[in-house]
This record gives sequence, C-alpha cells and structure tokens, in this order.
Amino acid sequence: MSDDHGCPGWDRLGTEVLYRGRHLTLHRDRVVQPDGTEGTYERLTMADGARVVAVDDEGRVALVEDAFAPIGRRLPHIPGGAVAAGEDPEAAAARECEEETGRRPGELRPLGVFHPLPSRTPAVTHLYLGTALRRGTLRRDPTEAGMRVRWLPLDDAVRMAGSGELTEAGTVMGLLLAARLLPVTPAGRG
Repeated sequence: MSDDHGCPGWDRLGTEVLYRGRHLTLHRDRVVQPDGTEGTYERLTMADGARVVAVDDEGRVALVEDAFAPIGRRLPHIPGGAVAAGEDPEAAAARECEEETGRRPGELRPLGVFHPLPSRTPAVTHLYLGTALRRGTLRRDPTEAGMRVRWLPLDDAVRMAGSGELTEAGTVMGLLLAARLLPVTPAGRG
C-alpha cells in the first residue's frame, strides 16, 4: 500500500488487527483501490523464511518429509523455517538445516529470494545452497516429531520437481536454482 510500501494505486486509510498469534498477524485494511473505490483488504504479517538445498559430498540432496495440518497430508520439502526477529537469514538457514537434518552446512551460497504469497504478505523466503555438510545436532520442535529425512541424488530431486511429484514451491524453486550451479545428469544420459 502506498502509505508504507510504495505501492502505486493503493492507499491504506486504516487497519484493524483481527488476530495476533505466535506465527502471524491478520490485518483488515480500509483501502482506496487502484480504481479509486474504497474497500477492504486482508493481509498477513509473518516472519520471513529461510530454506536450504543441502547437498552432501556424494551429490545427494536432503528432503525432509513432514505432516502439514492445513493440507492434511505429508509433504517432502527442503529444510527450512522462519527467520527469528533480528536473525540473519543465512544464520537461520544453517540453523534450520541442522535442526531438521542433523547436518550443518559449512558453506552457504545464496540462490535467491522469492515472495511465496505476495497478494497476502510482504514476507519473503531466502533460498540457499548448502554444501560442505558436517555433523550437527538434530533439534526438531514438537510439530516436527514425525519428520523424516531422505537423501537422494540431485538429478532425481530435480526430475521430481519437474514431474510434479514435489509440489512445495520453495522446494521446486530451490532445486531448480541449485541445478543451475551443480552438475545434474539429465534423464537418459550419463
């Protein structure tokens, strides 16, 4: 909105907090929309995220599988989570990788930043390529109690992203970006 985000065509006239929780806040804004009419717009504020395409010395990628209550099923994805207030995104990425896989990246290379839901939140997700993995300490929170780690060749993970077998947006984007930097054996070759 133009009053605090420089968004042309939108003016925020006021805001009401509908819900404030541990992980997000839901706002209802009174706005002037791009066509000049007044209306309401719901938006979320939440922490940014940090995700890691963790690749071991054998060229295998870590996928963690976790149960997601909103979609009612388990979903494989790259390690990651929220960036704590005041925390550097790179430090958050390393922390999350260690907590979820038990491996800490010795090197992190930025892959990019994306907006996972720009129509509802300004939160961004930072993507990293993690290599030179070393043993760390597995420290999952209670919501991750059933989490499993699976290591598979990068080319297999990239094929799964392309075929639709992997559907979590940050995972698909992270794998495709990592594949541009690392050697991948295309299907049917090598």
